[in-house]
Amino acid sequence: MNRFRSSLCPWLVALATPVLAQAQTRDTVHVTPVVTTATRIPLDPRDVPASVTVITGAQLRAMGITSVADALLGTPSAAIAQTGGFGGVTSLFLRGGESRYVKVLIDGVPVNDPGGTFDFSTLTTDNIDRIEILRGPASVLYGADAVAGVIQIFTRAGHAAPRITVSARGGTYGTGDASVAVRGGTPSGGGAQADYSIAASRHQTNGIYDYNNRFTENVVSGLASFAPDAADAVHLSLRYTDSRYHYPTNSAGTELDHNAFASGDRIVLGARFGHSFSRVAALTVTASSDETNGGTTDQPDTTGGDLYLSLDDVRRHSVDARLNLRDPGGRAVATVGAALEGEDENSQSQGSFSGYPFTSAFAAYRASRAGYAQLLWTGVPRLTMVAGARVDDNQQFGAFGTYRAGANYRAATGTRLRASVGTAFSEPTFYENFSTGYVTGNPSLRPEHAQSWEAAVEQDFLDRRLTVGITLFSQQFRDMIDYTGGTTACGFSYCNVARARASGVEYQATAAVSPALSASFGFTHLDTRVLTAGFDTTSGGLYHLGQPLIRRPATSWNAALASRLGGQGTLDARFTYVGQRADRDFRSYPALDVTLPSYLRVDLGGTLNLAAWSAAGDAALTLHVENLTGVTYQSVFNFRSPGRTILTGVRFTM
Repeated sequence: MNRFRSSLCPWLVALATPVLAQAQTRDTVHVTPVVTTATRIPLDPRDVPASVTVITGAQLRAMGITSVADALLGTPSAAIAQTGGFGGVTSLFLRGGESRYVKVLIDGVPVNDPGGTFDFSTLTTDNIDRIEILRGPASVLYGADAVAGVIQIFTRAGHAAPRITVSARGGTYGTGDASVAVRGGTPSGGGAQADYSIAASRHQTNGIYDYNNRFTENVVSGLASFAPDAADAVHLSLRYTDSRYHYPTNSAGTELDHNAFASGDRIVLGARFGHSFSRVAALTVTASSDETNGGTTDQPDTTGGDLYLSLDDVRRHSVDARLNLRDPGGRAVATVGAALEGEDENSQSQGSFSGYPFTSAFAAYRASRAGYAQLLWTGVPRLTMVAGARVDDNQQFGAFGTYRAGANYRAATGTRLRASVGTAFSEPTFYENFSTGYVTGNPSLRPEHAQSWEAAVEQDFLDRRLTVGITLFSQQFRDMIDYTGGTTACGFSYCNVARARASGVEYQATAAVSPALSASFGFTHLDTRVLTAGFDTTSGGLYHLGQPLIRRPATSWNAALASRLGGQGTLDARFTYVGQRADRDFRSYPALDVTLPSYLRVDLGGTLNLAAWSAAGDAALTLHVENLTGVTYQSVFNFRSPGRTILTGVRFTM
C-alpha cells in the first residue's frame, strides 16, 4: 500500500464521461442512454457510425457476473481464451485480431501494457456502471493498440442522498465474494453539484484444480465529480487491485507444480477537467496513470529442480487535451486534440532449467506525442458522418499516421445503414524491443498495422420492440511480429514478417417480448487466414501460410433471456456456443496442431426481493449458476475450465 499512496500524489488519471446509461435499480438515475467511446462525443446509439455494444451494470448485477471477461462472452465476434480457471491468464480476440489489438480503458485511462497486451483475469465488474465495446479501428482517437476495437469501462456515480450497498455470496470451489459500496451526491438543481462513489470488495476461490489453485483479489474503486458552475467540471477516478494466483500447471497445461504462484497489484488513476468557453467551444484536459507491479515465484518442487523468479514494474502516464468546436447551427462538431504519453518498464528474471542457470533484465522507456482531428457532421436530417486523422510520433519507431471515416443513416422507416473504413496500429512490446538474455530484443521493429472496413444494415419492427441487423467486416493485418531463432533475418530476435486477414459477418436480433421479458440473439461467422507466413515453419509456428489464426472460432453464437418478475425479482439466462478452433499442443517440441471441439455453455442469474426490507431499503437473495449443464470444455488446449458453479448470496441497499 505504500506504493499506492506514493502514486496517488504525482498522478491523477483521466476519466470518465458522466454516467449516462439507463438504469434499472433504485440507486441510479433514469436518463436517455448514449454512447461516447466511438467518437468521444455523446450520441444516440442509433446514430453511431460504428459497431458498438453496451452492457449495463444492471444487467451484470442481475446475472451475478463478477468478471469482465465473462461479461464479454455475449459480444459479437469476441472470443475468450483462459489458461485454466479463476485467475488464469485471460485473453480477448475481437473480430479475429490478435489479443493485443484491443485497447482497454477504465474511465478513459488506458490500462494495456506497452505493446497492447492485457490480462483480463483480474478485471472485475465491481462498481461498474456500464461497459462499451467498440468493434473496429479506433487509433485516430486512442492511439496505439486500438486495432480491432476498444473496451471502455465506466465506474458508477453517486446521486442525491447517500446509499450503502452490501453484498456477499459463496458456493462451488470454495468461492466467496463480498463487497461494500457508498454512493451519494448533492440534490439536483441550481448551484454547485457534486457526487461520489466508493466501493471495496474481496474475491477468493480454491480453484478448479486439485491442488495449488487458490486465487484471491482485493478491489477498491471510486469516482468523484464536482461542478462549481455550469461551465466547469472536474472528475476524479481510482481503481486499485491486488491479487495472488496459485497455479499447478506449466505453460503447456500439464499439472505438476505444488508451489508456483503469481502476484501483483495495479493502480489506475484519472483526472479530467472540462471548461465550456461558450455554447460553441469547450476544452477537456485529462491526465492518466496506470502502474502495475508483480511477478512470478516458482521455487523447485524437489531438490535440484527447476527455478523461476520474475518481477515486472510497468507504468504508463499520459496527458490529453482536446477542443470541441460546435457549429452554431448544431450541424457539426470539430475536435482538435494533442496527446503525450510515456511508457516505462523495469523487468528482471532469473532461474535454472535442467541445471542451467539464466538471468535476464532490462529497464526501458519510450515516449510518444500525437496530434489528431475529427469532424462529426449531422447537416442532413437522420445522417451522421464522421472523419478523422491522427499522427503519432514515437521516439522508438518514428511517425505513424492513421485515419477513420464512417457514416450512419437512420431512415424514418426504422432502417439504419452504416459503413466505415479506417486504419490502426499496435506498437511492439517492451520485451520485443528490449529483452536480453537468450532472446534479444529488436529496437528497429515497426508497429503492426491494419486496414479495416465494415458495412451494416439494421431494421426495427413493431415500434422498435424487435430489431434485427447484419454487419459485414474485413481486416488486413500487416507487419505482424514473429520470433526467429535463425540468423538470416534479424537473428535470435523478433522481426516484422507475417501478414493475415480476418473477415466475417455478424447477425444480431433483440426483442422486447413484453414489459417484463426481453431476448437477444447474436451469430458470428469468422474466417481468418495467414497470408504471409512467419519464420517458424514447423507445426509449432503461429503463422502458417493459408491456415487460420489460433483460438478464433469460425462459428459462434449467443442468446440471452432477461425476465423481470413483477417487482419480485429477476431471472436471466445466457447461452454461449463456441465452435471449433485451431490451437497448439505445446507439450511436445515442436508443438502439434490440434483442434479444440465446440461447446455450448449455459449460465443463469437470479434475484429474489425480500419484501420485509422494503421500508428500510432494498434487499434481495442472489443466485448465479455458471455452466449449468456441467459441460467439459477447453478455451486453451490442455487447460481445464470450470464445471458447474453455483453461487448464492444476499445484497442489501440502505
